[in-house]
Amino acid sequence: MKIFKIFAALAACVALFTACNDEEFLKEKSFSNDSGGFYQSQEAMEIGLASCYSEVQYMILGCMRTTHSMMLMGVGLDSFSMTSATDHMSNWESLTSESGYARHWPDYMYKLANRANTVIDMIDENEEVGYSTATRKNELRAEAVFMRAWAYRVLAGMYGGVMYSEHMTTEARYDYELLSRQEAWEKIAEDFKWAEENLPTTPRLMGTVTKAAAAHYLAETYLALGKFKEAEDAASRVINGQDGNYALMTTRFGNRADQAVDRYGNSLAAPQGAYWDLFRCSAKTDGSVATDSNPNDPGNKEAIWVCQFDFNPSTDNYPLGGSGDSWWRTHVAPVEGSWAPWVPMGGKNGQRKGSDGKTYYIFTADATCYPAGVSPKNAGNPPAAVEEAQGRKLAYNLSTGTDSLACRAQGLNNAAWGLMYLTNEYVVRHAGDPLGSVWDDPNDFRGSEIMIQRDYYTPSGKKWSEVKKEIKARVDAGLYDVTAADTVNITPRFWKFSDDKHPWNSQLGFNMYDCDWYMIRIAETYLLRAEARLAQNNTAGAAADINVLRSRAGAKPCSASDVDIDYIMDERIRELFGEEHRWITLSRLSCNPNATYVNSKYPTENATQSNYMYERVRKYGFGYENSPGTRESYTDIYGKTRHYSNFKPHNYVFPIPKQIIDSNKDMVIPQNEGYK
Repeated sequence: MKIFKIFAALAACVALFTACNDEEFLKEKSFSNDSGGFYQSQEAMEIGLASCYSEVQYMILGCMRTTHSMMLMGVGLDSFSMTSATDHMSNWESLTSESGYARHWPDYMYKLANRANTVIDMIDENEEVGYSTATRKNELRAEAVFMRAWAYRVLAGMYGGVMYSEHMTTEARYDYELLSRQEAWEKIAEDFKWAEENLPTTPRLMGTVTKAAAAHYLAETYLALGKFKEAEDAASRVINGQDGNYALMTTRFGNRADQAVDRYGNSLAAPQGAYWDLFRCSAKTDGSVATDSNPNDPGNKEAIWVCQFDFNPSTDNYPLGGSGDSWWRTHVAPVEGSWAPWVPMGGKNGQRKGSDGKTYYIFTADATCYPAGVSPKNAGNPPAAVEEAQGRKLAYNLSTGTDSLACRAQGLNNAAWGLMYLTNEYVVRHAGDPLGSVWDDPNDFRGSEIMIQRDYYTPSGKKWSEVKKEIKARVDAGLYDVTAADTVNITPRFWKFSDDKHPWNSQLGFNMYDCDWYMIRIAETYLLRAEARLAQNNTAGAAADINVLRSRAGAKPCSASDVDIDYIMDERIRELFGEEHRWITLSRLSCNPNATYVNSKYPTENATQSNYMYERVRKYGFGYENSPGTRESYTDIYGKTRHYSNFKPHNYVFPIPKQIIDSNKDMVIPQNEGYK
């Protein structure tokens, strides 16, 4: 049972228990209209915890169609960016303390911390509550302690200072003190340590946290604190099996384990097929619907903590996980539509009048139309002026939202979602590209067509590489021009965030990728331990951990001499692109005197000149060549003018929201340096 289904179930259990016990029912009781009047049973404590998990689900999934969720994953940094050049996460000069982006995570993380504190306080205060087992009380309390630590981890990682509280808030306060990052990390470490000691090794319900999840975050927090041996030990307790049975997946599993090749004929033999399996949704190979998506498959030993997303149009027509308590909750999972290529679409991307007097689709009829004689449902008709497209059907119909990629998701209100995220060139260039690439081995299947489809098929059946040759020939012949604005949305497709089967299409009339979202995979735990070993000058041990991942990926092993902080950050992109909480990773390594293994290579660490996050973004960030604005220019090795991101050193943390500073009238909350 997924955790967000337990609200009604537990409430029903409480009602059933009292209804069937006449003696209990007849006892006169007085309940106050506050938290103390509700938290009178184990079931009530579990309901309180469910509200905490719901908050996490909303933050990770509920705004996935916007920048808000992806702030945590590092949108605008060194791996992926916004399609719009004017968004706060692309035009960093516009980010202020009054921005909705600045408010979003603090609004909900302080709410999450208070919900967790409420459960903790009620467990501590209500001593007469009976629990089903001798350990259940501490296990439930540990879940709440974990949730509190996770909320403050996010706040410290994204904003630096934290207004920390160990107890629930019952009335308005105006005198919070701002703890430093160091002070916050120390308290967060205490919480994760206690949670690890008291949580079970297996989840109470699908999606609840365990010892391994707490140990993983404890390792991360110890790294931030400069406690490197303790960080290594915490990660080792997960990797070595002390905190549960977790391992990298190297054999096929889940809903598509019987599929030998992908839709384009690439082999899915293990281990590359096992990695591909990690991200499959609830569709089976034959197109039928499985019980759940692969992150929740019992055979998936790699998943340590999975954020739950639940959707069944036959019963609710809205997803339960991810809805949260926001008025603008998501109604479908638009993550696929946000990442998949916004391919050429006739009638939407426009046409060009050629020098020969004819009207052409910018990307040719092969890119916008089905072959002659093919007429799928809802297909559109091309304009009469486009001679080359006559007798064919458009693969895009604006009025119905029919898309030119059958595999691309379509979102809310049956309308196609546009591409929101651009992968930085460093991530999608092939290994060996003279301009540089994160891929250091062409055999690494994480960067191959199996996982990053650079050459997808167009509606006509031709590969995009073939269509591009036709376009280039037209441009070279002087028929028309193609600008950067025309091509920016033609990006690779990531099979980590999409599927080629959509089980709910027949019921809903649109596609949906209903895959649950990884919060922690043991692959990341290996990289945390590698970082801890690097910090202790054990580069051979760090290389050994990294090579566990590279071996699974079919990549050549790295050597001890290869390993430094940049190599580990690159390996995190290779393994965890789009998954990891990249902002927290890079921020904890910036302006942090404890990060000696970073500072030895990047000695200038401050909010005015330079720091590690700034240097990564400056080197690899998206330059928005078609809309440079005030971005600094440079000339690449081919003599082409390019631009740096306008990310500044002080952007390594977000501004503290103005409303927090203003409302805390009895104690001054200083703004983060660099923000007005």
